[in-house]
Amino acid sequence: MKWLFKTFFLFLSIFLCSLTLLFLRLIFFFWPVIKMRAAAFTVHVFGRIFVFILGIKVKITGQKELLKSRGVFLVSNHLGYIDGIVATSLTPLIFVAKADIRSWPFFGFFTFLSDTVFVNRQNPAQIKKEIEKITGVLKNKVNIIIFPEGTSTNGEKLLPFKSSFFSAPLKARAKIVPLVVTYKSLNHCDIDSSNRDLVYWYGTMKFFPHLLNVLKQDSITLEIKVCSPLEIKNENPAQEKQLRKATSDACWSIIGKNLSREDALAG
Repeated sequence: MKWLFKTFFLFLSIFLCSLTLLFLRLIFFFWPVIKMRAAAFTVHVFGRIFVFILGIKVKITGQKELLKSRGVFLVSNHLGYIDGIVATSLTPLIFVAKADIRSWPFFGFFTFLSDTVFVNRQNPAQIKKEIEKITGVLKNKVNIIIFPEGTSTNGEKLLPFKSSFFSAPLKARAKIVPLVVTYKSLNHCDIDSSNRDLVYWYGTMKFFPHLLNVLKQDSITLEIKVCSPLEIKNENPAQEKQLRKATSDACWSIIGKNLSREDALAG
């Protein structure tokens, strides 16, 4: 029965958050920057509620003071939608997400109201506009989070990062902060290949059945490590392509090394 209460309160909270976001969208229609900041803060407040309802315990390590900064480009590995829920509880932010999420029932409208920057990786012609939008968010002192693997995984390896959107923090002269997400335990048992699919969401898994299974779990513990920021100045626009690739590779290396260290400690 407990999971029924959790399901009710989760969807009620999402509904209330959506109503608040819709109200803010109407009130600040002519002030898009204020609307964006208000949306990020609202989702942050409700994100903490979502985490509480789902029984998620989050341990933040590393340079946690960076989460108080604004206009930061956050880069994270990706193991499923729980990553995103937890990210909203850490700091006010705007997501960069695949365009097809916008068509999801219920959650698609919610992500639209939260000012998510939707990107279409299958249409290179749109990338320039999408980078400009992300750059604008950062310049207006709102945090952005991106999962540059392009998809969620089962955690066995870190996929190569897609570097295109790293142009945005270079243009905005924003701090680039890698985040390392590590799931520690499920129902007080260590996460391994036997139980990870109860919390990781990847591949062809169906969303709603998986979410219902998550709601049936008693507790989920994960760690977010906030790594040292990369502050890279783009002094030569002609070298932007090489610089964004180098920045992307640096983030991939930092996150990969920390994940490898976790695997070694677990072994």
